[in-house]
Amino acid sequence: MFGLFKEQKATHQFNDILKQIAVFGHFFHRISQESIGIYEQFTYSLKALARASEANDEDTGEHIIRINEYAYVMAQALNQSAEFCEEIRLTAMMHDVGKIHLDPAILKKPGKLTDAERTEMMQHPVYGAKILGDSDKMKMAREIALYHHEKYDGSGYPSGIAGDAIPLAARIVGLVDVYDALRQKRVYKPAFSHEKAYRIITEGDGRTRSEEFDPAVLAAFKKIHTQFDAIFI
Repeated sequence: MFGLFKEQKATHQFNDILKQIAVFGHFFHRISQESIGIYEQFTYSLKALARASEANDEDTGEHIIRINEYAYVMAQALNQSAEFCEEIRLTAMMHDVGKIHLDPAILKKPGKLTDAERTEMMQHPVYGAKILGDSDKMKMAREIALYHHEKYDGSGYPSGIAGDAIPLAARIVGLVDVYDALRQKRVYKPAFSHEKAYRIITEGDGRTRSEEFDPAVLAAFKKIHTQFDAIFI
């Protein structure tokens, strides 16, 4: 009789444990679904902001999609972590978000910019960083926006920093942005072939110099450049 009582008590305890597991399982499922929803809303907001930054430029929404994909395959080629690769795939498109602050006439001007216009254009990285703010969640996006026009040899803007002082994500986006710009038709230039864009980046053409790029990033580009051509199409 005593043994039966102990067995029944153990069964009740086991059932209670199962109920608690079910309650916690339901709770964590809800948290998971809510987290997915928040992430999707966050992603949508970033894409909307990136599209807004292109609205007054010549670029289409395809440009921001390509930038994400170039940056992703480049990060993989550089053996970065899966987390880094996925984050840059989402945030690379924020590189020109600061253009929201620029006069559309500057962005669409077919001729050479005046000194004042060029000075204003060179402020868009600073504007972008301010838009993205100081949240830790936006750290990579902010670094890309602020530093993607810095050059490895120190000849870039807005701060003229050089080498590894430029965050890696910005060094990656700096190169892939140049590639996509070369491939696109602009008011001041025709669209270049992949072969010509590759040659300009790796050998220079007077305006663009290979010394501007992180040697490791440039080496990765040389290794996987055909993937860039596939992404552009």
